[in-house]
Amino acid sequence: MKYVWMNGKILRWKEATVHVSSPVVNSGMGVFEGIRAYWSKERSQLYIFRLKEHVQRLFDSSKVHRMKIKFSKKQVEDAIVKTAARNGFREDLYIRPVVFRGGTWRMPETPIDVVVFVVPTPRSERMKRMKRGVRCCFSSWRRIPDIAMPARVKTCGNYVNSRIASMEAEEAGYDGAIFLTIDGKVSEGSGANLFLVRKGTLITPGVTSDILEGITRETLLSVGAQELGIDVCERDVDRTELYVADEAFLCGTGQEITPIVSVDGIPVGKGSVGSITKKIQKWFFEVVEGKHAK
Repeated sequence: MKYVWMNGKILRWKEATVHVSSPVVNSGMGVFEGIRAYWSKERSQLYIFRLKEHVQRLFDSSKVHRMKIKFSKKQVEDAIVKTAARNGFREDLYIRPVVFRGGTWRMPETPIDVVVFVVPTPRSERMKRMKRGVRCCFSSWRRIPDIAMPARVKTCGNYVNSRIASMEAEEAGYDGAIFLTIDGKVSEGSGANLFLVRKGTLITPGVTSDILEGITRETLLSVGAQELGIDVCERDVDRTELYVADEAFLCGTGQEITPIVSVDGIPVGKGSVGSITKKIQKWFFEVVEGKHAK
């Protein structure tokens, strides 16, 4: 990482700093986006996936937290493109724009800072996980409800909930965790939305199941399933449905399309990556590499 965009200026990585007494450090008072850019070797081109939608969600998250961004959406989009280009990486990138309350606690009105940075993420390591699938368990921790924290937006502090569930799962020998809502319905993974397949239908918990309103999730529901000829359904999902599902997978910027091969030690379907999941993975990577003009 060489350069960071911060409050309208390109800075060197080591110059983009925040004071230890700032509200974002002490209280997690910030929001962010996770965006991927995909490098196409055959085109020598970097493609940023659904940039406008990610920036819109960043502004929505900021609105929920009463943080007014001093830049327009177009300016933030341009900053993301500029930062990705300036760093000069010729491989996949993870892009993180962050909006937070900076300054220090002593300031009468803390400034709203905006930062964009990028991190290279080699696809080879990610593909290994996506090909073999992951073993998940239901966490003893529940997904934060909307009446306590705004789960549908990307609040920095929300990810303490995800991290504590992940640590529990990993300590127990699993690859990842799945949350239930306070009411005992399936919500999402620890940092990713969740789909399952039953009798050929693609099923996912609805937006009122305390999920993050995921952009990859919405892409599959609005375009992917239609192009692939797969029936979809948003509804409440019971825990045991994952035990008897034919297939299941996590989706999101971080997980992309990651198959779930077992839950609580019970194989999902045949305990291997299913045919519909493979079909969706193939379509997804064609889309993010710019092979589908739509």
